[in-house]
Amino acid sequence: MMTFEQIDSRNIAEIEIDGAITKSEIEPMIEKLDGMINEFGKIRVLEIIRGIGKVEPSAMWADLKWETRHIRSFSHVAIVADQHWVEWMVKPLALLFPAEIRVFHLDEIDEAREWIRTCDPEH
Repeated sequence: MMTFEQIDSRNIAEIEIDGAITKSEIEPMIEKLDGMINEFGKIRVLEIIRGIGKVEPSAMWADLKWETRHIRSFSHVAIVADQHWVEWMVKPLALLFPAEIRVFHLDEIDEAREWIRTCDPEH
């Protein structure tokens, strides 16, 4: 399951993942993110990963295509997860991604929210 929320009509998106991910969940999220990018230029994202179940290949492909087109549309990304493999995957990807990326543990979710809300969106 995947949920999406735009925070306070600002350029901040909060995405939460807990379970399987389907294309039918990815597509509306992509539409909302596209709208935010059109409105603000660059956006900040807080992604909370409680658990990941089965990911439909079509969902993965839709996400990958979208992210490669919008790689420069993110200024800051906070990833909140307790799975060690998430942190291992993020570190090398952060070298290729122009946004500032930080990883937090689930018990640091308040710190992650504070960081994403107060970081300078221009950098």
